[in-house]
Amino acid sequence: MPLLTMTKGYNSDVEALRQKEYPHMNDGVYLDHSGATIYAKSTVDSFCAKMVTNLYGNPHSENFPAKLSGDVVDQVREKTLNFFGADPEHFDLIFVANATAAIKLVADSFRDLSEKTSDRRFWYGYHKDAHTSIVGVRELTYGQSYCFRGDQEVERWLRSPESSFVNCYHPGGLGLFAYPGQSNMSGRRLPLSWPGILRQSEYLQNTYTLLDAAALAMTYPMETIFRDVDRAPDFTCLSLYKIFGFPDIGALIVRKESGHILTLRKYFGGGTVSMVATFGENWHRSKGLQAPTYKLHEGLEDGTLPFHNILALGEAIDVHKKLYGSMSRISDHTSYLISRLCRGMATMRHSNGRPLCRIYNENNNFDDPTKQGSAIAFNILRANGQHVPYSDVERSANSAGIYIRSGGVCNPGGIFTALGYEPWMTERALSAGHHCGSHGISIIHRLPTGIVRASLGAMSTKQDVDTFLDFLRTTFLEDDEEWPTPTRAAVLSPRSEALAFDLPVDYTTSNFPDVREVPRPRPMPHHFSSAPEATPRVTPFAMNDLINGISGLAAVK
Repeated sequence: MPLLTMTKGYNSDVEALRQKEYPHMNDGVYLDHSGATIYAKSTVDSFCAKMVTNLYGNPHSENFPAKLSGDVVDQVREKTLNFFGADPEHFDLIFVANATAAIKLVADSFRDLSEKTSDRRFWYGYHKDAHTSIVGVRELTYGQSYCFRGDQEVERWLRSPESSFVNCYHPGGLGLFAYPGQSNMSGRRLPLSWPGILRQSEYLQNTYTLLDAAALAMTYPMETIFRDVDRAPDFTCLSLYKIFGFPDIGALIVRKESGHILTLRKYFGGGTVSMVATFGENWHRSKGLQAPTYKLHEGLEDGTLPFHNILALGEAIDVHKKLYGSMSRISDHTSYLISRLCRGMATMRHSNGRPLCRIYNENNNFDDPTKQGSAIAFNILRANGQHVPYSDVERSANSAGIYIRSGGVCNPGGIFTALGYEPWMTERALSAGHHCGSHGISIIHRLPTGIVRASLGAMSTKQDVDTFLDFLRTTFLEDDEEWPTPTRAAVLSPRSEALAFDLPVDYTTSNFPDVREVPRPRPMPHHFSSAPEATPRVTPFAMNDLINGISGLAAVK
């Protein structure tokens, strides 16, 4: 069967759903589902119907409207756990603003508890593919953190933690290991077996696991993670709008056997304490420490919950199940689409035979949903092998009504590893005035500072993929064979060579003119800018960043 006519796994019902449930998607091709997916019309309709036919009050009060809100919160909490296949008997769910807020809740709790340890700090390990919000936890460890540079290094540590150097000054002490279930940059899916292996380790009994599932949960059946409570992560953070589109809310799923460590945090907010003394000796009683009178989440959800958003979440879950059936079906659907997209991009060549796209990933199997999610990271190459600025690619796509994302995408370790950056290169980028965001410098010494990301969701279609492929073909492919070939000696970047498909033969990473002297290219089907925009300087990277070699720029999830 021809490559682009395979339909195994594709849910053709989505094409009809798009007209009925997603009329707001008709004015363009949305390919930024990793940022936020799109909400269904039925979700908004059912939420609005309940809002105008019921009276909801603050659940901390005792009147009837307040009790109605409280009942809704309890029901939706259990419904959400069941949606993820997390048995409420073994797991609790804390509502938060987003995945970053969930990460910070865990991080703050470990920081507070670590003050009672002998060296007054905890060890923190994280994977180089981590989102910026996971990386940021290291700042609470007083220097006792370590970035794992790949899966193999994590697995060596798990096999022999006593003999692995991970910058841990007190082996057997309080620790936290965090990693993403899926790279929010490339869509690569990481092993989900690590939490269970860690829990069985004799030397890591005081080290807990934090799984960032914000990107993974969008198109993955999470019941495979929570089915076995002994192998599940201690803490799992989620941004629910990445699954349902609406409402804007997040969650932290906690193994009840591990959750007590969070209740030892110092801060307490309204609704999380049973009593507080304000005169004389200062003391308070956290609800989280008063089981079974109170449940774990009652001691961790500070202030009034966003009860209207939680009401909307319940409607979103019901609609999602009605429209798509199961997350397994969504996984098959998006796996087919991302494979179609990747293969279509990989086959595009300029008239001189050079590839149009450089795709960044550590695995070449885009057909396996256990290894690849519904996102793809890439850069566009000209016929002479030089990069098109990622900002120009996004700008051109916007003009064509195609919505993608470009830049550092809040994944510093993944970006700079994929692009072949060494620590000194990140310093050079900083000194040149580059910073994360839409106004950064896309290319420095012919080396890009970021990537383009296209990501698909449950409601994406083959037409979305094919429209994007046609856009790339008509906008960036060059038929003119008179493009000059670079004459400088090739100095290949080992990291880029290992992580990218179709690395051009003449790709070089050194001995280039200054970024502000790079000549403007000949006109193409679309005119690209090459002069960097003037941008303010930002705070220099910490020395610990440079030692680890994966420096990044701060952003939020």
